[in-house]
Amino acid sequence: MTTSVTFVAAMPIVDARNRADRLDLLARVLRDRPGVTAGDLARELGVSVRSIFRDLDALRERGYPVESARGRGGGLRLHANWGLGRVLLSRDEALCALLGLAVAEKLRFPMFAPEVARARRKIADAFPTAERRRIAPLRERIFIGEAASADVRRSYGEPAAAPTRRLQVAFVEERVVRAEYAREGGAVSHRRLEPHALVINWPAWYLMAHDHLRGESRTFRLDRFVTVEIEADTFRPRPQEFLRELLDAPGVELARV
Repeated sequence: MTTSVTFVAAMPIVDARNRADRLDLLARVLRDRPGVTAGDLARELGVSVRSIFRDLDALRERGYPVESARGRGGGLRLHANWGLGRVLLSRDEALCALLGLAVAEKLRFPMFAPEVARARRKIADAFPTAERRRIAPLRERIFIGEAASADVRRSYGEPAAAPTRRLQVAFVEERVVRAEYAREGGAVSHRRLEPHALVINWPAWYLMAHDHLRGESRTFRLDRFVTVEIEADTFRPRPQEFLRELLDAPGVELARV
């Protein structure tokens, strides 16, 4: 199942009370159906023309270049040079883009900062309401701290693709994993983990998890996971409990994504 960041030309009925969904739909229709009139939009959405104009003003405030033309062939449209055309993203691709932009915001990306914020909001708006509700708690589980120490930067490597992908799935779906994890000296240990939170100490990424086999909470470097297998068991995320001890340490500052 994929989530599209554009809507096709046919416009479905949208509950007029859900303004966020209506604004998202309007932006897509303006791009896919240039020349549509406010009257057409009002009839298809079941709202007043005045409501449509208020929605258009709200889109302009979000950075959408809404244009209007008078006379034959006129109507409403987005500026011809705006956007990337029809881009289809899977749910995981869109989620990755959204979280990546949120991380860039918190890292105070020095250039294009307003554009990063607007892009994140637009991608978030592209998700159906149910998906947006599911994504919001994920941001509460990802934290950004200080840059990694020189020793960590020297030793940190690229996390292996297969175990990292499985950790991603387990993190999003709140599933328990079994893992082989390489300690600092190279010895491999076996773990059964609940992946509760992620902490970024750039460039190092850490997983904060409850270790079932040891009965305690631990922090794991992503680049040291050798294998990961996802179990059917689920858990309830408790990121705050895992961060208390870390936040009490001197000099540690964390910000939510």
